[in-house]
Amino acid sequence: MVIGSGNTSHVVGRCLGTMLCILSAAIVGSFCGLPRTSMAGELQGVNGSVEKIYTASGQPSVADEERAIRKRLEQTSDGDTRLALLISLVQDYYNADDAAGAMGVLESIVYDGQISPGQRSLTASGLAIAYAVQNDFVRSQRLVNQAKKLADQTSAAELETLPEEPAYGYLSAEAELARRALNQHDTALFKVREAADLARKNLDDPSLSEHRHQEAANQLLDEVDHLVRLQTQNNRRTEALNYANGMLWDIDHDPRLKPTPSQRARVEVAMSIALMSNDDYDGALGWIDKAIKGYQDAGVLPYSFTYADALRMRLMVALATNRLADFKADADGLEYAASINPVAAKTPSSDERESVIFGTQGNWSAAESKLSRVLAYNLKGQGAQSPFVKYQSAMLMLYRLEDPEKKVSESEIARYVTPMLGQNDDWDASSTAGAYVEDGALAMCLSRLMDDGAEGQALAFRIAELFHMNATQGAMSDGAARLAAVTPELRSLVEQEQMARRAQNIERMGLSGLSTRLAKVDTENTGDKGSAIASVKDAERAMNASAEDLAALHEHINKQFPEYRQLVSPAVPTPERVGAALHSGEVYVDFYVGRDATYAFVVNAEGSLHATRLNVTRADLRKKILTLRNVFDAGVPPRKAGELAGFDTTVASDLYRLLISSIQPDLEGATTVYIATSGILSSLPFNVLVTAPATDLANAHWWIARTMPVRIPNAAALMLARSHPAAHAGEALIAFADPSFNGRDSTTIAVPPVDRTPARAFPVDASTASFDYHRVAPLPETLDEATSIAKTLNASEHSVLWGTSASRSEVMKRDLLNDRVVLFATHGIVAGEVPGWHKAGLALAYEGNGLPDSVLTADDIVTLRLNADWVVLSACNTGLVTGNAGDAMSELSRAFFAAGARSILLTQWAVESRSATEVTTGVFRTYASDPSLSKAEALARTERDMASGKDGELYRHPYFWGAYVLAGDAAR
Repeated sequence: MVIGSGNTSHVVGRCLGTMLCILSAAIVGSFCGLPRTSMAGELQGVNGSVEKIYTASGQPSVADEERAIRKRLEQTSDGDTRLALLISLVQDYYNADDAAGAMGVLESIVYDGQISPGQRSLTASGLAIAYAVQNDFVRSQRLVNQAKKLADQTSAAELETLPEEPAYGYLSAEAELARRALNQHDTALFKVREAADLARKNLDDPSLSEHRHQEAANQLLDEVDHLVRLQTQNNRRTEALNYANGMLWDIDHDPRLKPTPSQRARVEVAMSIALMSNDDYDGALGWIDKAIKGYQDAGVLPYSFTYADALRMRLMVALATNRLADFKADADGLEYAASINPVAAKTPSSDERESVIFGTQGNWSAAESKLSRVLAYNLKGQGAQSPFVKYQSAMLMLYRLEDPEKKVSESEIARYVTPMLGQNDDWDASSTAGAYVEDGALAMCLSRLMDDGAEGQALAFRIAELFHMNATQGAMSDGAARLAAVTPELRSLVEQEQMARRAQNIERMGLSGLSTRLAKVDTENTGDKGSAIASVKDAERAMNASAEDLAALHEHINKQFPEYRQLVSPAVPTPERVGAALHSGEVYVDFYVGRDATYAFVVNAEGSLHATRLNVTRADLRKKILTLRNVFDAGVPPRKAGELAGFDTTVASDLYRLLISSIQPDLEGATTVYIATSGILSSLPFNVLVTAPATDLANAHWWIARTMPVRIPNAAALMLARSHPAAHAGEALIAFADPSFNGRDSTTIAVPPVDRTPARAFPVDASTASFDYHRVAPLPETLDEATSIAKTLNASEHSVLWGTSASRSEVMKRDLLNDRVVLFATHGIVAGEVPGWHKAGLALAYEGNGLPDSVLTADDIVTLRLNADWVVLSACNTGLVTGNAGDAMSELSRAFFAAGARSILLTQWAVESRSATEVTTGVFRTYASDPSLSKAEALARTERDMASGKDGELYRHPYFWGAYVLAGDAAR
């Protein structure tokens, strides 16, 4: 390193970051998913090529060099010069293969008062991560504290010279410490989210300089794949997908980001990771292919960690889709990178990397042996709830399933799957998941079980249910946290549970260390073996005691607050339990759509299960569903009576044939068919299917003429909805309609249009960085609908709140326990519909900050206390096909069921005004007129009447009546 005069802090800072990066990786061991401080950039271009740094031979004169540098340090008080001298010494220690010596020098930087606080803070954060990786948590925590203290002392002037904001660094360090020291992966996610939020805030702050804006942009771009990894590891699959989608939108539309080609590729890697964890491996392969080409075009070195990690992700996709043999070149590339670059060599562990390489060669026994070793090590140190243990367990199951010489038994699959399905009394409260390949392993298990008779098919049914639960679990975890926050007794129990888990993690790590020590004593015949054995036994007793304490807490929480348990870790019921929850005339159908086939599981009220494999792929269904929905999502109502107006009866018939016809015999005699699904099938309006093609609407044979489909997120949600007491609420209705999206009250009621030809509810302007809530499309016609429903239900005139009164804060403060019908006549917003928005919710009156305080989100809804027979979501376009946005309907439904609602009437597309009023008032009029009718039958009669022309020939078209779907308990 050349050390000269002048301000060298910028170059020195970059070099320091590189040194810390190499150091963290060099000591990492069997860990996957390092934060940016240990895998940032391509590790090249600072003081020569990365290869020079990695391959330089040891320097025998390092001690002499240190003495010389220490002498020079005595002669200068200039902070930049001192920093440069010390970093040159750090590099000498690296070249001498002395990581401990290098860390000692770096620590001296932290406590050198002549060096600027910002540089010292960044160094402290990097060292904190390095020590956390070494399991030296006391020193790591001390350095985190020092990093935060120094960050507070950093001046605004110095912030203009630093390569990164100190707060970004210490938040990353806190995240690493949380998941390593405490096994708290949710806390780690919170910290990395906090850093991303700070970067977004800084980027949006017009008072900051261009340098600070670029720092913020780099933080967002360089951390995107790490944040998405953490989201998937915390089972926040939808959140991960929406965040990655949002970043893709940003790099194309936000000129402030200025992504480099390699940063753009990093965002594409993040998208691939998100899709892998949403069971979309074909989509993931497309994005990782694009990312690898982007790295190649950008000149990223083939042995850099960044490039090697992308190759590893493509190999994960290949493993999940049984195509490892097609990607031998990637395995060779991974091996090449590991031979040169210690970052790539240590992350992932050599055992995991070598297992994948063996897999590409078809040597499955060697692959299994290698992976089993590192899995056993991680299981001992981190426990079964670790996301690393979970994804490696999935890899191991895939090795066994893909080995042509091995017949994996049903019992082996059950041992792998059952812990994910939950138990009645105890459960996994960690909310973690195995990223990358877990969905692939589950899908392959499901397919294999279909050939294993009744017991195998019953387990396959539960796997399909697990897929549906996972699709919305992130929002439910948020809701559980909100529920605990507002319930003092529950909050106390949850805090005890978290402390017990923390203690168990510490004891597990202690036991792991003692076991390693015992093995060393046994192997080397050194030390007191008897004492070592006694220590291990004491630690085992402590571990068992903490496990018993945790199980007792879980049992207590389950008894006192069953709704919390159902939110944080719902148990997947057996077909027998589902059947016991069904009434006469009801059938439950679960559809799982796989890459190569679709699976249908039919459960009747006796608890018997019929499982069948349907010959239709995900790609085929996606194409047909998009075609079917075109006429509905266009938002243009038919104008002429009798015309199809783009409604494709052939496609509607094809979908019936592909999905329903083969199970129709199981549905005979059922008046209500509960349908659970996720992904693309969530966007299919089952009630507009026809049993045969038709040339005109008058001759259409609608499936709803036979039975009424009712949507349900999953079987556990149905059981939860039916667990609520049926005590009749005293008030007929509370309605929130025509919210004031601009925050202004009108003295007069707006005249609604003759018909609703919906504009885009949330118009996005690509030229602006943030969404203007004032531009949300107004809904004056919903006030007419709400008042019509109020008249039908004989509700008081005060039951309809509109304008600024139809607000989130008004909903949250109201006691809704005495309202039989709760109506929200407003837009639904799905995650990803607006850039930067990652939740499903309901748009209510503007309250000052737009989306953050004006949208009633799913986690808000969980905290409401309801006793509602009906929740009505009218004008709520929750079925829009945008990625996995169809799952927004399931997300909102699960939230309302948790809050106490028994059923939900909602719309799958934006509806025309008059027909909307006809449907909703017709349902309640029909329901009130016949006490023997179920809710499903009331909706069925209303929709059948419109389809038959009783409300006029124009309203035969499913555009007008097909939008409405019932979810939840459809009985009386």
